[in-house]
Amino acid sequence: MRGSLAILKALRLAPKIADTIVPQPEVTFKKAVADSSYEGWSYPTSVQVPAVVDWKQKQVRTLAGTLSVSRASVMFLNVADVANMTNGEGINDNDIIILPDGTTGPILDMAGFIAAETGQPLATEVFLG
Repeated sequence: MRGSLAILKALRLAPKIADTIVPQPEVTFKKAVADSSYEGWSYPTSVQVPAVVDWKQKQVRTLAGTLSVSRASVMFLNVADVANMTNGEGINDNDIIILPDGTTGPILDMAGFIAAETGQPLATEVFLG
């Protein structure tokens, strides 16, 4: 139990620590909003958010259950940023994340750390195709 509490404390401090250890370039986040148009989604706003971007390819199981290779992962370390950019709804697979180099890809999978006492994420990792 003590080890779990230490990890939880470290994750809560992660945004402050990461600023000094890991570069956090800004990515552009566009929240998908249901639309009555043919395409079904619109992206009325975009925000710049700091995130840890890892360009390592990794095999992941997509949200649909198939295996695919991600080309990058984006980790949002600040829970307040995620809450603000998603209006408290969290990230979903229809949202768009644009990397610092201007490229994007479909959201293949998501992972993260959840605080047991609140059920809210402390960090969210998104794998892009």
